[in-house]
Amino acid sequence: MIYTEVEKKELDEVQRVFAEHLRQCPDYELLWSDKVGYVWLAIGLEPLYVDTGRRIVSAEDLCRECLESIASDVLYLTDNDHGFENADPLERAEIWRRWRPFIGQLPQFSYLCDEILPLKD
Repeated sequence: MIYTEVEKKELDEVQRVFAEHLRQCPDYELLWSDKVGYVWLAIGLEPLYVDTGRRIVSAEDLCRECLESIASDVLYLTDNDHGFENADPLERAEIWRRWRPFIGQLPQFSYLCDEILPLKD
């Protein structure tokens, strides 16, 4: 078995919570493989390409990828070319606003938000 029964259940729950985001996301695809489990693909639509694929090893791993995808969407919309750590206060507020509905359903992973976008001193 690729994942234990508990790991698979946790992964499926994270996938379910982020399902609509994943469906609409133009930059990534989450696929299931009977050989390796969940695979996270970086993709492009214009031009069409499939870039890197990475095996998702845990529910935490999948949740982190999805949260980072949402944060990247915000930075893309603001047209700023910088990492999360350099997000300005408005970008940070918007990222946290977009994360809340997901983390509200997955509170066990709320610590990931602080790791991805720590509070500024």
